Amino acid sequence: MHAVTDNEDQARYRHPDPIIDQALEWVLKRQAGEVDQDALDAWLAEGADRGAALARVLALYECPALTVASAQTATASLLPVEAIRHLPAITRRSPHLSLALAASITAAIVVPLLGSDWLFGLQADYRTAAGEIVAVDLPDGSRMQMNSQTAVRLDFEDGRRAVRLLEGEAYFEVAHDAARPFSVTGAYGTVTVTGTAFDVARGDAEDVVHLASGRVVLTRDGEQSSPVAMTPGQTAAVDRTRIAFLPQGDDESRLAWREGWIQLSAIPLRDALVEIGRHTDLTIVTLPAAALETPVSGSFRIAEADAALDSVATAAGARIERLPGGILFIR
Repeated sequence: MHAVTDNEDQARYRHPDPIIDQALEWVLKRQAGEVDQDALDAWLAEGADRGAALARVLALYECPALTVASAQTATASLLPVEAIRHLPAITRRSPHLSLALAASITAAIVVPLLGSDWLFGLQADYRTAAGEIVAVDLPDGSRMQMNSQTAVRLDFEDGRRAVRLLEGEAYFEVAHDAARPFSVTGAYGTVTVTGTAFDVARGDAEDVVHLASGRVVLTRDGEQSSPVAMTPGQTAAVDRTRIAFLPQGDDESRLAWREGWIQLSAIPLRDALVEIGRHTDLTIVTLPAAALETPVSGSFRIAEADAALDSVATAAGARIERLPGGILFIR
């Protein structure tokens, strides 16, 4: 175990990933009350990985219980030897120490990594909390339904009809207006329509678009790419390199959250924890284990998401440990 010395604590910590390192700088500026909002917006606009990195650092930095729990877990030899060797000792509270910890927990995966109130509070016009499903009437007569832990920013000025999905998932029923296209932009792509119903889910690695009715055009952001037309029932994923159609599945299950349900059909436990975890206030930490790849299924009420976590983890043969501060270890 590595103990952070006074000299090390005074030195500027640098993470090997330059984007994470820049995110650490923004967190330090935030702690010092020196955030320049225009500069932050410009940095975030450079790429979707900026927002993900900033939210990831904040999620760890603002969770002191995770710091203590990680140290206790390492002491109990639950983490691999290599992870323990690089886990800092908890000797005192300081910004540099907390940031070093955030950068060093490489064996544990925090679910979800996004969800910083501070980050999305600066940008969002509407936000939902864990377990909250909210319907919003938009200025043009369209309707938006937001899943748990979702944040959106609206732009309906000067005839525009644009929504930016900052985090999470939302379902849109768009009022028809051929003269004013309606667009939704996620992390990697933009959906453009004149009147239809569709769902957009923003993720770390890709955006997923599901078309319920009508017709939409999906384009990949950044470099020039050909728009892809979608027809009802189709689902497509867009990432930084391509747009790909996904196998057609059960539309009712995909949109079950709109009725207050979580429906899982033979998906790996690690994915199930992400889906269920968005509906809770828990910080879920998974440690490397074969159980994370075990397929799980089930139908659960969103209002009972905490119990659903226990159910799927037990079904996959994983061990669960609950710690103070809302920390759930699964291994």
